Amino acid sequence: MAKGKYEYWLSEEGLILIEGWARDGLTDKQIAQNMGVSRSTLNEWKKKYPDILDTLKRGKEVVDYEVENALLKRALGFTYKEVVKERIPDSGQKKRHSNGVELTETQWEIVKNYFNNECCYCGKSGELTKDHIKPLIEGGELTMINVLPCCKSCNSSKKDHEMLSWYQKQPFYSKERAKRIYDYVSFAGSIMGVLEERENYLVVTKEIERTALPDTTAQIFWLKNRRPDKWRDKAENVIDNKSDNEIKINIASTRDKNK
Repeated sequence: MAKGKYEYWLSEEGLILIEGWARDGLTDKQIAQNMGVSRSTLNEWKKKYPDILDTLKRGKEVVDYEVENALLKRALGFTYKEVVKERIPDSGQKKRHSNGVELTETQWEIVKNYFNNECCYCGKSGELTKDHIKPLIEGGELTMINVLPCCKSCNSSKKDHEMLSWYQKQPFYSKERAKRIYDYVSFAGSIMGVLEERENYLVVTKEIERTALPDTTAQIFWLKNRRPDKWRDKAENVIDNKSDNEIKINIASTRDKNK
């Protein structure tokens, strides 16, 4: 960049930079420093080259209007919406977990989709329930890595038995499905951290309309600058000399009478 050369600052690129600095609230001194010239040089260029002067004015006007509008908004008060996002847990087995539920509805959908919305044991489709690989009585939790989709029949039969030993005794036992279960455990473990960190698993639960009350400091600042005739800090004391003289005369007359 050819800093310090007025030809560059009259180019389209140079004028865009100047307007941007002015819009960002920089002073003329700071803008001159960015341009690589002195403040006095910039002042001369403003007089000599209308494009530079107009660009500075245009950039500063935008900021001035934005600040003015923001100040008026604070002075009058305004309403705004507060968006609340929460992580929604699955509510299916709250009682069995003393309300300590960690599985989200989204995670449960991923679990079912992994097994093609079929029972992971017998392969039946239809209504699926949550089965725990590690039983609850042994400290198992309702987490994505410990939950499998299974039909009501399999869930009722398995109960709190150890998963593999129970499964191998069933007439519908399948090595392929057993392998898929263990593959799923590895898969769930690999994505759990990512799922918990991603913001899109926070759900908007409510929008609250709030009101910001008028700000008295902003009101005073606005009125002092817009209506100084009525809102200046000190009112002028006007002395009526005629009345003052009359008071003095009356006092003097009173003294004469008392002599």
